[in-house]
Amino acid sequence: MMDWNQLLSTARIDHQRQWVSEASGDERSQWQRDHDRLIFSGAFRRLAVKTQVHPLSDNDHVHTRLSHSLEVASVGRSLGARLGQWMRHEGLLSEAHSASGLGALVQSACLAHDIGNPPFGHFGEEAIKKFFENFFENNSNTKLTELEKADFKNFDGNVQTLRILSKLYYFGDSYGYNLNYSSLASIIKYPSNSLDGNKKPTTKIAKKKFGYFVTETNTYKEINDYLKLENRRHPVVYLLEAADDIAYSAADIEDGVKLGKVNLEQIEKIFSNKLERNKKVVFDKLNELKEKYAEQKNIDESLLIEKFRIFTQQIMIDSIVKSFNENYDEIMEGKLENEIIEISDAKDIRDAYKQLGYIVFDDKSILKKEIAGWEAIYGLLEIFITASQNESFKDSGNNLEARLYKIISKSHRKIFEDVEEYPNFEYKKIQLIVDFISGMTDRYAIRLFQSLKGIKV
Repeated sequence: MMDWNQLLSTARIDHQRQWVSEASGDERSQWQRDHDRLIFSGAFRRLAVKTQVHPLSDNDHVHTRLSHSLEVASVGRSLGARLGQWMRHEGLLSEAHSASGLGALVQSACLAHDIGNPPFGHFGEEAIKKFFENFFENNSNTKLTELEKADFKNFDGNVQTLRILSKLYYFGDSYGYNLNYSSLASIIKYPSNSLDGNKKPTTKIAKKKFGYFVTETNTYKEINDYLKLENRRHPVVYLLEAADDIAYSAADIEDGVKLGKVNLEQIEKIFSNKLERNKKVVFDKLNELKEKYAEQKNIDESLLIEKFRIFTQQIMIDSIVKSFNENYDEIMEGKLENEIIEISDAKDIRDAYKQLGYIVFDDKSILKKEIAGWEAIYGLLEIFITASQNESFKDSGNNLEARLYKIISKSHRKIFEDVEEYPNFEYKKIQLIVDFISGMTDRYAIRLFQSLKGIKV
């Protein structure tokens, strides 16, 4: 069974460097420090112009990847703190660790979880995967191993997150943001490489996808060994997943309401069909809210739905805490093969929200922008990957390939040239380009593609 004294280690990748000195009177925990490092990072700020559901929306009220991450972090902090209180009561946390400390760790992990997402979210991931599936199929001369190819054919934003946090922020060394081992472990959802993972179908949750690129193998091993995880998920990962589910499922519908794509009648119908365990309590609350709404004048229906969302989210939070408690031993032994919400009393609420989400996702305006995003990402990969195959790529000359190399950000080129010590140069070139393109905002990806294709100058 895993040991919380080990799991909550505040040691950092670079044991010799704190990155920010601990000033006298600074009462922040080490996980609060990690939280603050993330908040002030450029990678986090760029999430403001990355898709959550509605790409490049003209409506200022809908969620971006940034606002989503902040909401996930808030839910995660509540989950962590409540479970920390229970664990202290049960004697499962030592005196050295507080309930609020566990809450801060979960909050930090939640804040970071989407930093590696490419432009246009999951659709952007699919564009990257499809490009490399076609690229390797049509390029038999590649010197990449099957494992190296799998890294790109199965590209995942969560995997890119680990790379960003542990390496891509360059501050004179190769340690990135130099976060705690526990913070980094808490965002690794699938402790497998790209060949051992991505097993479909599989009953093993750690094998559903993968957790690290070959270039971060040593980083992963160091985290795994130091925390004595034995290739198991860090328990906080289950809370991260739950917080993400709770935040996005309800928020997506709130956005749909603000955009006029979902109304109260649709919500009532789908919840009535989907709810089982929670049907009475949810509809009692909904009817109460409708009565209050009917008594009011000049109150927008969206406010009623917002109150409903808050209520259902609280039910889900309560259910996750209960489910974690009930499955504690399995989690700590690394044997739980389900997401917490899937085996919780709140599964029916989550499923109802998912069903409503299909209405939002199928909106034509979203579909058109997602297709445009796909074309931009696929097109940029084609331009830069083609150029990288030329020997003059990275030269200081004025030929096309050298000019394209110079367009790549200086920080990414610095990692490529001076930090990344991976022996396969072909793999390094591809990864440089993926780092660059996946780090773009939705807006920049579109603009750069248009510019390079001569559509807009």
